[in-house]
Amino acid sequence: MNSAIKKIFSVIALVLLRYGLGIALIWLGIMKFKNIEAEYLQDLLANTTIFKWILKYFTAYAFSQMIAWIQIVAGVLLLIHPFAPKVSRWGAVLAMLIFLPGIIVFFSSDVVWLTGYGFPELSRTGQILLKDFILFGVAAGCFSEFK
Repeated sequence: MNSAIKKIFSVIALVLLRYGLGIALIWLGIMKFKNIEAEYLQDLLANTTIFKWILKYFTAYAFSQMIAWIQIVAGVLLLIHPFAPKVSRWGAVLAMLIFLPGIIVFFSSDVVWLTGYGFPELSRTGQILLKDFILFGVAAGCFSEFK
């Protein structure tokens, strides 16, 4: 492939990955302020042994709001990369911390499988959590500056 074309697509990919992740985090963070997100989170936490303890200390709505603010801050930090690349790396760290629990839940909970079918049939929750693998990878790429 022509090196100029390869360079153009590389730049497009890096821009879309970084800024797409930033926009997605802000968008998802804003959605977390809705009651329906808190209800979904309540069900997910209540049915996941490793994170069930959180509900002893926080209401689902309060926990959802904390996650919302972390997502929004992470997204903004990713978006300021041209002006403050070192500060922007903290957005990538926050993003990895946001997506890591989803990966843990994916491997440690039976709520990811469609009841009565098992592997490879994912439940709606499993389908939602599957994206965390890719988004964690994008965040790791942003942290490493895609080098």
